[in-house]
Amino acid sequence: MVTLSHTAKIRIVSAAAFLSVLVATHLVLSLLCSGWPLIFYAVAGGLGALCGPWLHGRSSGDGLGAKFVRRSGMGLAGFSALGLVLLVAMPVNWQSKCAWRHCGRALGPGLLQSPFPVGTPSCGAWHTCANEYPYSPTEYRRMLARIERQGCAAP
Repeated sequence: MVTLSHTAKIRIVSAAAFLSVLVATHLVLSLLCSGWPLIFYAVAGGLGALCGPWLHGRSSGDGLGAKFVRRSGMGLAGFSALGLVLLVAMPVNWQSKCAWRHCGRALGPGLLQSPFPVGTPSCGAWHTCANEYPYSPTEYRRMLARIERQGCAAP
């Protein structure tokens, strides 16, 4: 059985705490059909993991403030975990007027797109994507291939 070292645990909790701001705002932004791209999550998580041991060293005392900081970090990490589960599990409404914003993610993950899944669009949603989303020529060809594989009529 693999066990994590104390420093690895600190880095994970710190990274999750740093991600909590992005997760909270992503949950709100998803109501407005927007969100943060994967690169933002990678940078925030990496920064949290990098700063984690230093922050832990600054808050490792027995004082009331140090305990508050440690418990707040654990709470933020727990919030991040719960929020990430919600963002992964929330289905995309392909019938909404802003469904076109999810078209880029329908082709697969990318650094400049939200990292959360969108499911398989219906034929009508693919046609909306073909007409409204600003695909590059390569992405447009990939989208047409996906439409064909799904058995939908060409847009």
